[in-house]
Order: sequence, then C-alpha cells, then structure tokens
Amino acid sequence: MRGRDLYNLTKTPLFLLTLMFRVLPRRLAAGLWPLFHIAPGILGVGLRYALAKRLAANVGTSVYFGPNITIIGWDRLHIGNNVSIHRNCYIDASGGIWIGADVSIAHASSLVSFNHTWNDETLPIRSNPLLHEPIRILDDVWIGCGVRILAGTTIGSRSVAAAGCVVSGNFEGNSIIAGVPARKIKDI
Repeated sequence: MRGRDLYNLTKTPLFLLTLMFRVLPRRLAAGLWPLFHIAPGILGVGLRYALAKRLAANVGTSVYFGPNITIIGWDRLHIGNNVSIHRNCYIDASGGIWIGADVSIAHASSLVSFNHTWNDETLPIRSNPLLHEPIRILDDVWIGCGVRILAGTTIGSRSVAAAGCVVSGNFEGNSIIAGVPARKIKDI
C-alpha cells in the first residue's frame, strides 16, 4: 500500500490529532518533536505528521516524516503534498524553506538556509552575524542521500540531486545535478 493510500485511510484520525496538537502552546509542541522519534511504525509517522502540521508554516497532505529529523525554524518551513523526508535529516529553515509537491528527501540530507559571515574582524567567525537566504525546492524533485543544500538555492521542477552532492545556487528544472560543488551534469 502506498503512503498516499494509507494517508487517505487515516486522514480523519490524523485531522483529529492535528486539532488536539493545535491547542498546545508552541513551545510544548516543539518539545514533543524529539519524543516522537521513538514512536514505532505507523503510529510514529502519524504523530510526527500531526505535530508538524501544528509547528510548520504549512504542511500539505500525505507528508512522511521519518524518525530522527531535526527541524529548526518551524514557522518558516513550507511543505507541499506527497513529500517524504527520511531519517536523520537536518533542516534549518531560519531563512525560509519552500518544498514543493512530490518531493523526496533521502536520509541524512541537510537543508541549511543561512550562511556564516566573517566581516567583523573583532569577533570570532562563529560570533559574526548570520546571513539568512531562502531555499526553494520546486515540485517533483528527488534529493539523494547525504545531499547538502545551502542557503539561497533553488532547484527547479523534475530534477534530481545526486547522492552526496553539495548544492548552492540556482538550477533549472529537468536537471540532474551532482558533485562538490554541485553542477548540472545532464538534462532529464
């Protein structure tokens, strides 16, 4: 059974669970996120989905959140329909992240929507201000395992980011991108 089919079978209980989470203060709801990583199977998937609906700016239908995903900047995270984010991903949406529909993000990938600056020589680099820039992943994109997507990046529709690549900049749709740093290697 596909995830979409399972979502359709369970959407009423998921809706009720989402309503329950909406009454929780944001801080308490965010504090529950790490606890739901240990929830097994379909129960864990449902709990993480309902809680994400409470915390994120927008989460579409049939979105899969695997276990052990770290998310920072929930209120600037926008996720479309039919998206899967697999285990051990790190998402920092402090600069804004938009993930379109039908996107798959494989395990151990990172999306980081800020960069460190180093202009103030009186401060250590780690204490310099951060530069926030949005990440946009358009519809029908596959992000391979271990991909790093950096601030200011746009990946066009119907594209593939090959496993292990480091993506920075703008990439047109219908592209396969790979490498460190990532570059377009082929049209789809």
